[in-house]
Amino acid sequence: MLADILETISAYETIIIHRHLRPDPDALGSQMGLKAVLQATYPEKNIYAVGDMDDSMAHFGAMDEIPDQAYEEALVIINDTANLPRVDDDRYDMGIKLIKIDHHPNTDPYGDFAIVDPDISSTSELWASIIFQTDNDLVMTDEAAKCFYLGIVGDTGRFLFDNTHPHTHAIAGKLLAFDFPATELMQASNTQTLAQARLQGYVLEHIQLTASGQVASVYISQDILKKYGLNDSETYGIVQLPGSIEGVKAWVNFIELPSGVIRCRIRSKGPIINTVAEKHDGGGHPKASGANAHSQTEMATIVAELDKAALDHQS
Repeated sequence: MLADILETISAYETIIIHRHLRPDPDALGSQMGLKAVLQATYPEKNIYAVGDMDDSMAHFGAMDEIPDQAYEEALVIINDTANLPRVDDDRYDMGIKLIKIDHHPNTDPYGDFAIVDPDISSTSELWASIIFQTDNDLVMTDEAAKCFYLGIVGDTGRFLFDNTHPHTHAIAGKLLAFDFPATELMQASNTQTLAQARLQGYVLEHIQLTASGQVASVYISQDILKKYGLNDSETYGIVQLPGSIEGVKAWVNFIELPSGVIRCRIRSKGPIINTVAEKHDGGGHPKASGANAHSQTEMATIVAELDKAALDHQS
């Protein structure tokens, strides 16, 4: 399959790279890292990266704005996206061929070619591994190494999560050999505004525990976001907070979006939680998933399902 993918990439003059909505560092790292690699390997080709992005991720580079006509003879590559409804920019199906590269469970197989490896930490690690193989002509660059490294750091929680393997460290070490300010970028990614810091205080004051004490949840309404002058994309700093409480095995952050839909960031230290997310317009990894809720009742259902998953895991 890899040989077919590399041959297909070589054959197309226009390549358009997509990833999922509301991108995290791995989505952007794999997308922009691949763009930099393909531009260095094939300087004569038209290589584009598309999708929406907010200012907090600007260090990954700017997205391209391209007309529909660009897809007429294009190869489309979708990174880090388990299912088609989550693809950012729905023009992905306007190309000639489609390739899927991902590390989420393959619950929605798609594309003419695909590599899906749920055992690897991130799509950034997957692409870096491919590029470092000696039997292809793909060229790693400083910019690509920066993007892939930040993607790996993001999806491993700075190498704290149990999806971090010896191979992950080996690839990260190879990437660090390139010229980019890793320490500066890591420090910047750990910096927050005063408003974000104050939101963390609000979260710690308002975390709710289930009767078992194993599941924590917190709800951030639009009114609270407005009070602190933040939008939903600026709440990334609270994701891990509930998991820092002793005894908590799974947790969910409920963030109300301007549309009224409630974004659910679900995490776990052991219980399998992607099966819960899949019931609520979402999915992801066994211990890190996302979903959407549409009412307070659905939020309560998610918490109850997480509590059952935690109790089942304990037994």
